[in-house]
Order: sequence, then structure tokens, then C-alpha cells
Amino acid sequence: MNNKLLTPEVIIHLILTIAISIVLLIALRIIFRKKDLKSDRIHRRFLRRLFTLTVIVLCLVNIIEVFNPSMNLRSTFWKGSALIVAILGFAGQTAIADLICGFLISVNKPFEIGDRIIIEGMEPGIVIDITLRHTVIMIYDEYRVTIPNSELNSKTITNTTKGTERIGVHLTYSVSYDTDVQLAMDVIRDCVVASPYTLPVERNGISEDSGPVYFLKYGESALILETTIWIPYTTSFYVATTDMNLRVNKAFKDHGIEIPYNFVNVVERDNTAPSDNIPAASGKKKSPSKRLFRTDTIVISPGKKNLNEAVEMVRSFVSMQRLDEKAGNQLTLMTEELIGIMENIVDDTKAKLWIEGSGLKYRIHLSLKADIGSAERVRLLALSSSGKNEANNSLPKKLWERVIIGLRTTDESNPGNNDYEWSYNESRPTSSEIGESILVALADDIKVSVTKTHVELVVVKSV
Repeated sequence: MNNKLLTPEVIIHLILTIAISIVLLIALRIIFRKKDLKSDRIHRRFLRRLFTLTVIVLCLVNIIEVFNPSMNLRSTFWKGSALIVAILGFAGQTAIADLICGFLISVNKPFEIGDRIIIEGMEPGIVIDITLRHTVIMIYDEYRVTIPNSELNSKTITNTTKGTERIGVHLTYSVSYDTDVQLAMDVIRDCVVASPYTLPVERNGISEDSGPVYFLKYGESALILETTIWIPYTTSFYVATTDMNLRVNKAFKDHGIEIPYNFVNVVERDNTAPSDNIPAASGKKKSPSKRLFRTDTIVISPGKKNLNEAVEMVRSFVSMQRLDEKAGNQLTLMTEELIGIMENIVDDTKAKLWIEGSGLKYRIHLSLKADIGSAERVRLLALSSSGKNEANNSLPKKLWERVIIGLRTTDESNPGNNDYEWSYNESRPTSSEIGESILVALADDIKVSVTKTHVELVVVKSV
């Protein structure tokens, strides 16, 4: 490099150019990443990348002109604009199309970051990012599919997201022509309500436990029933759909509702003989006994006989996971004590109870709804650390102390306002603090989790 070019004026010019570029890039990150509900909007991400590229290109142009003053890139650009347009038209037409279509998507916003969409001819997925050339969709098992913006702009897109907290999943079922249609529709609605993954809906200001089931079509050999279920944003579409289909399939069989299918007649000729090379069937494969399973959710209500329903839930889990008698008895005892702890502390509050896991490791969940600012949360905060009565049992007292800490940690008045978690294994309280308890003796861990919407006690156990 010619040292004559590195005059103090040139060095100052370079430093200013780079400094201004860095400041602009930092400003772009601050402007387009505000920590509010708008931070995930798709046009913010696209424009931030577009402006970032523009700043970098302008910085490079200025640096090149400093080291080669005779080369005026801006003048050269305008003089050779016709040639540049021709080159870009032939060599970069795909990239330019992706850039323009990405801009149109960011302006028109047919979807936002986090929305669940169905692209024509593709699997449903969650929008997780948009770049200058591509849109990234996450499908099942967290696989990421990258779609050029120009291709996406020409496809039919169905957006099934409602707001920011729930996702709509459209389901279709076929029944035979001699079916009692109203019965089939009621059965499907019952399955929607029973599923632990679905949410209630509100229509015309009225809250319902499930959406309607529609009878809209006559198929060639079946009547077509359709419905839409709503699931939390955090729930997998594939998990919820599988759970619903299993429930509807079983319910149809229990009610004698036929699912029609085509028959194929196979005619075997007399001179057809079985091949000697075909091995004999080895018998039906045995399904593994250790599979992930989640029971239905039951509601623990004040003054209700909760233990009978809880025992039935435990039996369902034991049967599904093929646990032995000892493991089943331990699960029953721990579930009963967890319910007792909740009733001992806040027996006038409804709670939800379920069990999930495999035959190797499972978790008992007991969850109370406590949205920030709600009357329920205010009432829970008003309780003393020992609960509504003087809960003399040391374990309930310890757990409720942690719940109160969690409620205060996640309260609106706390600047951090973060979720709170506590683990018995991590804190290791002494036996004098806890005393005797079935949960302490049998469980591998006891956890307290408090968020802005829920308080949850979780018992973890390995078989």
C-alpha cells in the first residue's frame, strides 16, 4: 500500500466512516429489537436486515474511494447503470425477486413471526425467521424448512394463528351414510373437551368448552364432519392432532360409528402357488412398554371427593406404562399426599392434576391458575407462608413459602418479573425443616414453578 495515501486526513476519514457505520448498526439493532409485543413483527426483521446491508455497502464504497480517489464508484454506477441493470437482470434476477417479494411480505404481513401457517403443498409449520432471500419455517421435530421469498409469495397461505397465545388446527372426520350425524358430532366435541391439549373458545361473547362441529359435505362414500380445535402456542400441532385422532377413533368404536373405507377384492388364480422364497411370518411385533404418555387432566375442586377420580387417573397411567404393583402403590400414595398438601393450604381453590412421562420416569403435576393482577393471585399473595390454616406439616409449609416467594418474584411490581423455579434436590433442606413425608421418602425431586399465569407443584419419580 502506498504510505502517501495514509495522510492524517485519510486516517480520520476512515475512522469516522467506520465509527458512523458501527453507530448506525447499533442503532438499527436497538430500533428494531424493542422489548415489546412488536419486536417479533415480520417487517421489523426484514427491514433491519435490509438497512444493515445498505449501511455495510455504503461503508465499503467510502473505504474504497478513500484508497483510490480516482475511482468514483457513485459516478461510475450512474454512468454504467444500463450495463449494471442488464447484468443484474440476467445473473441476479432470482435474488432480486426474492428481495422484492420479501419486502412485499414484510409490508402486507400475511403472517407474523411465531404464526402457524399452512403453505400450499407443504406441511404446516411455525414461522421463525425471515431474511432478505428466505423465510424459515419450523415443522415437526423442529426441522427447519427454508423457502425462497419469491416462491412463498406465489403460494396460497393459510394462517391458523389467533392472536399470540393460541393456534387453530382444522380436523376432518368421515362417517358412513347410515350414521346418526348428531351423535357423531357430539362425540367429536366430547373428545375435544377431554383432550388435555385443547383450549375453550368464545363465540359471540359466550365461553364454550369446545368449538362447533360442522356437517358440510357429502363425500362419495362418506359424510364429512369438520371442526377446529384451539391449542396453546407452546403445544405441538402433531402431538395435539395425534391425541385427538386417537380419542375420536376409540370413541367412534365405542359408539358403533363406522369409519368407511374402500373395499378391494383380490382374486387368486388356481395356478398361483406361494413362492418358496417368501419367509414365514414371524408373528406380531410386541410394542415396547415404555412410551411417553399423558393422562387426562382432572380438576381438584373444593369440597369434592377428589381421591376416587385421582386413583382412577393413577390406574390409567399404571396400566398404560405396565408398572408393577409396588410402583403403582407408590404413585398412588404420592398423588394422594400431593392433593392433601394442596387442600391443607388452599382448599378453596380449584387446581388441575395430571401425570405425564414414561414407565422409566414420570411427573405428577398440580397446577393453580394465577394470572398477574387477577383476584386469585391477589388472594394467594395475601395468604401467610404457612397457608390458610397454620399448616403444621413441615413439607407443606416449606412448599408454600417457596410459592409465596415465586408470586412476589413474578409480580408486576418486581422490575425483573421473571419466572421462578425451586427444586428440593438443589436446596436440600434438612430433615428438621421437612419432617416425615411420603413425598420426601419416595420422590426423586419436588419442584415449585411460578409464572405470570400459573403456580405449579411437580413431583418427579424414576421407576
